[in-house]
Amino acid sequence: MKNLKLIFLVLGCMAALSLTSCLSSDDDNDNKGLTPTQISQCFAAMRGTYSGILVYPSHSALYGTDTVDVSWSVGADTMLVLKPFPSRIVAEQINNPDLKNALMEQEYTSELSCYLGFYAIDSNVQFLVGPKSIDIPVLYKDERHTLSVYFWGNNYSYGFKDISTGAMGVQIVLAAAYLDNNQSINYINSSSSTLASLAMAFMTTQQ
Repeated sequence: MKNLKLIFLVLGCMAALSLTSCLSSDDDNDNKGLTPTQISQCFAAMRGTYSGILVYPSHSALYGTDTVDVSWSVGADTMLVLKPFPSRIVAEQINNPDLKNALMEQEYTSELSCYLGFYAIDSNVQFLVGPKSIDIPVLYKDERHTLSVYFWGNNYSYGFKDISTGAMGVQIVLAAAYLDNNQSINYINSSSSTLASLAMAFMTTQQ
């Protein structure tokens, strides 16, 4: 795993900000407490293209996590778009061995779009993240299927950007994976006791 020092620094900042996230967020209005001018300042500070790494849980990796190089952008539409998002990241969290192997074999990539809800701006822009679901096509048991993947929002998925250094970190948490929209079977174990093990983070590696 490369750039370990920066990874731990950014993850430490995110852990420190998570308490603020829990105390400051509002279920009905993530922007509560910020003026329109402050919200515009947040968007202005966030816009741009970033490159870094995504750290994700991996049962096959030596230390329980693995990384993949990614890039993301925040544009005029105020959406954060991360790419690539490889299917193997989801596959690592699947509790069905056959489906997991099918996802690992195909190496499908997509992009992940996220809504942003700003709640604080000082030396950091702090925001909650609302990841949209993604659909992954998969050949499973000799038939073509669609695996729909969902993420937790609100206090589970959040991020920050340091205005002075440009360092940015975002945490997102997997919630569910349904095959062909059959929501009676969740192929990801997302009980409250395992949410921490489903968290992944992407962060800038250089400024």
